[in-house]
Amino acid sequence: MYACLHTPAANASGEELWQLALEFSPAVEKTSHDTLVFSIAALRKLIGSPHQIASEICRVGFERNLKANLAIASNPDTAILLACNVVGVILVTPGAESFKLAPLPLTCLFRHDVPVNPDLLNVFNRWGLKTCEDLAALPEQGIAERLGQPGIYLHKLARGKINRPLHVSATETNYEKRMDLEHSISLLEPLLFLLGRVLSELCGCLRSQSRAARAIEARFELEESKQYRCELEFPVPLIESPAMLKLLQFHLERHPPNAPILAFTLRVEPAESRCVQHGFFLPPTPPSDKLQITLARIEGMVGKENAGTPVLLNTHRPDAFQMTPFNTSGIENIQKTISLEAQAKQQEMLRLAIRLFRPALHARVRVAGITPKNVLAQGVKGKVIRSAGPWKTSGDWWTPKSWMNEEWDVALDDGALYRIYRESETHEWYIHGIYD
Repeated sequence: MYACLHTPAANASGEELWQLALEFSPAVEKTSHDTLVFSIAALRKLIGSPHQIASEICRVGFERNLKANLAIASNPDTAILLACNVVGVILVTPGAESFKLAPLPLTCLFRHDVPVNPDLLNVFNRWGLKTCEDLAALPEQGIAERLGQPGIYLHKLARGKINRPLHVSATETNYEKRMDLEHSISLLEPLLFLLGRVLSELCGCLRSQSRAARAIEARFELEESKQYRCELEFPVPLIESPAMLKLLQFHLERHPPNAPILAFTLRVEPAESRCVQHGFFLPPTPPSDKLQITLARIEGMVGKENAGTPVLLNTHRPDAFQMTPFNTSGIENIQKTISLEAQAKQQEMLRLAIRLFRPALHARVRVAGITPKNVLAQGVKGKVIRSAGPWKTSGDWWTPKSWMNEEWDVALDDGALYRIYRESETHEWYIHGIYD
């Protein structure tokens, strides 16, 4: 048996209705902001018959000055239809659902949250059907032949024969824990021991729900009413507490709090755990947690801004890139990359590669007119045999750091092919790279 509570629009009070429903059942389906339905099967042994349960629900609602319709039926949809369309309290004994729903107009079925096309109401109107009794009187086989599954669903709904479980939304777990310390802590080692214990509890909670941590936030309450906060975001979700503790340790070693700690709060942001299928014929990649610890150590040595994944900027400026947090998508797509390389080899196409000098080599170039004739730089010296160019490239003209180059491809008498360019503003020459 199921009970449904519905408040009219004028007396809508969604939060009070929710609290009333929770008094009688922990699993409540919220059909809309003013309609709730829950099971009363477990209340039979605690309260008694459906009449007694309805009386108790009315008593609690009266004490809270809450005005609502109440319907009790053998399935949720019948209870919802009656509560939303019949004023007061109504109880339906099993087997009498079709009789109670009979006088309701067919528009009630479409105001109800049903997974069918509302245009079917026009079809019923053309057939001369007005009430649920009219629809229930039609043969189910004929409805199925003309309207298919949507028609069968509405036909069963009008007869009160839809049996389904409640759609109960899962309560969001709070992945946050706080610890108050008896004595202040200023050393990192005892603090890490306590942080590890709290992280272990949080990771156990994550594993119980098949989740992982995408980020972790640590808030510390210090002496003299000071606050310290740090947040770490992981490139891939983690589930092991030792890895998260190690990353937190690296951060606290580089950025320690400036006063002894009195209490701390840890909060992890949950995410879906990732399962990666590795290839049989590929070298094994390092586990994600160990990889992140290694990257954190590298960041501690070279700086966070100098470690990560280089990403090209949307500009024509040569070698324009920025560092972003490390992304493991490249590792997961190794199989695809190798396959593409194999296809390229099969095509047996002649490809010309260039090895860039970073930074570009400053050069002295003798020109005749505008064409380079001799090139001299560190490790490069020769006479230009053939040349092609210039190709003018420019960009960022709308910023103070605008640039403009004239690029040439030159073949020297030393047998090598180079890419050189001249900066238009400074008129300085540089060797950008050498072709293989």
